[in-house]
Amino acid sequence: MQVKIRPARNQDIPFLAWVMFTAARSHLAVCPWSVIYDESETRTQILLARLSQIPALHWSHVSKFWIAQVDGTSAAAMCGFVPAQTTLSIPAEPELSVAKQEFGYSEQRLAGIRERLTTASHGFPEDLPNIWAIENVAVLAKFRGKGLIDQLFEHTLEEGRKKGFKQVQILSLIGNEPGQRAFERNGFKVLSQKTNAAFDELFGTPGAKLLTRNL
Repeated sequence: MQVKIRPARNQDIPFLAWVMFTAARSHLAVCPWSVIYDESETRTQILLARLSQIPALHWSHVSKFWIAQVDGTSAAAMCGFVPAQTTLSIPAEPELSVAKQEFGYSEQRLAGIRERLTTASHGFPEDLPNIWAIENVAVLAKFRGKGLIDQLFEHTLEEGRKKGFKQVQILSLIGNEPGQRAFERNGFKVLSQKTNAAFDELFGTPGAKLLTRNL
């Protein structure tokens, strides 16, 4: 098995949409993005593909991803980035604008999406200052158990070191035991967690954990 770690390119966007969808779904029956947008899996991934093309979204832009390619096939991916240091003047503006432009949602429907995005924000711990961050970690089913995530971590952690960061964080939904084990295997430890009743009611999990490690 020949593995190559490379930066993502625009032609990878459909695969990255799947990665973001799968990573967000975690252990849940329904992907939180599908809940937020009230959309099917297919249409949710179309919206995520559009989000990957917005430079202001550090957590999802194509330029922030690395791909593990196995014998020429994109098999896994991971996003490494610096969390935004400023808050947008209009919360969730990119997510809402993409939905409006792509599917022409009404203002009433957009209001519902905004409300669910606000609820989603209440279930995640705050980003740490001066931190390198990793998100959107997923691997195709047939390539699981082959060490691709570990190789991506090795590469993405080194990218953080090159940028001068001393610590890295990753978020994990509470209940995602396989994901947490993979993160802990790569040196992460749980620093904190945040729970919220409305988040639990909407998504079926009480919140998220913040894991960190030194670089």
